[in-house]
Amino acid sequence: MRRHGWALGLALALACTPEQPPRPDAGTEDDNTDILNGQSPFTRSVLDATGGELQPLALAVGPGDRVGVAWYSRVNEKDYEIRFIEWKDGKASTPERIATVQKVSGLAVAYDSAGKAAVSHLGGGDDTTVGWSQSDLAVAYRNGPGSWTETIPVRRSNEAPTGNALADSGFLVGINPAIVFAGTKAYVAYRDCHNGQFGRQDYESSDLELAEGGPTSWTRRNLAMSGDTKAGYGGHISMVLGAGGQPALVHDQVTDSVDGQGRNVIFQRRTSAGTWTAPTQVQTVFDTQRGASLAWDSQEGYGIAVVDRTSNKLTYKSSKDGSQWTEANPVFQSGAGGWYPSLAFDPVHHEPHIAFYLCSNNASANEQGCDAKVDELRIAAFIEDTEWRDVLVDAAGGWGPKLGFLSTGKRVVAYRDGSSGVVKLAVEP
Repeated sequence: MRRHGWALGLALALACTPEQPPRPDAGTEDDNTDILNGQSPFTRSVLDATGGELQPLALAVGPGDRVGVAWYSRVNEKDYEIRFIEWKDGKASTPERIATVQKVSGLAVAYDSAGKAAVSHLGGGDDTTVGWSQSDLAVAYRNGPGSWTETIPVRRSNEAPTGNALADSGFLVGINPAIVFAGTKAYVAYRDCHNGQFGRQDYESSDLELAEGGPTSWTRRNLAMSGDTKAGYGGHISMVLGAGGQPALVHDQVTDSVDGQGRNVIFQRRTSAGTWTAPTQVQTVFDTQRGASLAWDSQEGYGIAVVDRTSNKLTYKSSKDGSQWTEANPVFQSGAGGWYPSLAFDPVHHEPHIAFYLCSNNASANEQGCDAKVDELRIAAFIEDTEWRDVLVDAAGGWGPKLGFLSTGKRVVAYRDGSSGVVKLAVEP
């Protein structure tokens, strides 16, 4: 079996812009960024040098080892472009504009079985509402290089009817979506924040909902309703195609805003009969930061990686069937780190790998106070079910990483530079 000695392989010639040292606040002789990156097994390239802000991005690996990356890029005082690049065999496409929006929510990308990419985001119109330039669930399908067609699966809360007057009222759907494909059928999970104004009425009463089908015909359903319990479901969503080719997801509870501090890890999955299990709390977490990460492997089953921001403790737990879960396995807890975990299984050795951000040696450091001389992007791997070993991806750090595997077992990570917002891709040769 391959074991990670992390020896530097031959450099992979990417078609996107090679990383150019030094960076403004690092990469100098003071912090040895360039020296450390020279010892990393990853090749790093810049996908978008105009990223500008720390806004969400998404990554998916499709048939034929196509790698799709989507992100937000500010273009003027009020507008953001949603952009996309497809990378394959060391070459990246020209950045493609999917949509221009004023409201930034989550972002998700997936490939169907035919290798067609789709990106889900908060889009559509404002429905004559105040303060929400976009308020619908949008899914854009890629027809070919530079060509996208947008569809709107959901516009209002009552399209996933529950019979509860509060749950069925409102216009703000499509918050922080997640998307997966079973063949060419899409499953898109999203948060319904009703009228997007008040804590108890809209955020504590938020619902987790799902649209399935596409691109021209959709069925909608409510998966977890908060109208009676004030649970704030659907805060941050991570979804995979799991056992039996059925979707499964995790989400957390956000009760004070559209996209605020989340707590706890809630698991749900679709059964072979087409019904969904009830929301089940599988882990108590006081602050999930930007939510847990869910992955699935044909041998290992489901895995969850999550950091508790209150303690900077990154953990992993697993389940063969989605019903019985292991105890949380500590992965990393040193300083302010373990942040923004992204979990994926090695398709060759069936071992879990978690990309995460180390901000500072100071455990009290906040998201705006990371140490440029210390911050790093790393991946921890659980080797032969015995120990976690981590490897350096980028000594200049990496905000909001998204990890994927090629069919060969090589890893790819999309992320942002923590100081500049530049979008990068790291590839294991």
